[in-house]
Amino acid sequence: MKKFLIPAIFLFFLASAYGGTSVSTIIQTIVPETLAINTDMSTTMTVDVFNSSKAILGYINIFSNRSGNWTITISSMNAGSMKGAAAGNSDAYPYTLKFGTQSNISLATPFSIEMSGKTAAEGTALPLGVDFQNFWDMGSPVSPDTYRDTITITIAAA
Repeated sequence: MKKFLIPAIFLFFLASAYGGTSVSTIIQTIVPETLAINTDMSTTMTVDVFNSSKAILGYINIFSNRSGNWTITISSMNAGSMKGAAAGNSDAYPYTLKFGTQSNISLATPFSIEMSGKTAAEGTALPLGVDFQNFWDMGSPVSPDTYRDTITITIAAA
């Protein structure tokens, strides 16, 4: 029996020193909070004020993996009017905004909408458009010039 016991003890210590019958590891990853916005609009959009009174500028695609609230804010450099670019021209061409299902949005002050939850993996595409008075329907037409405004759309955690 002693002959058997000494080799068994030796094999036990040898197996303990060189490994056992199973190993384990923990795998992990870190997924940061992501709020992203992109668009199919070009950097400059020309609207036809002579043949229309509205224009679709493009789609704003929003992505969120945040389960809480987040905010979309739309602001205008010229408080919701396209202003004449020529020096001394104080004329303005006002417009209102359409975003998603909301319309008649004044950008005299920034417009904010609070949303919540995760979007689909491909995001949520919302149309962005403008309504304006047709040039031929204006009581007092604006001076010849290039009229511009910069619209900025941001997404942020609420």
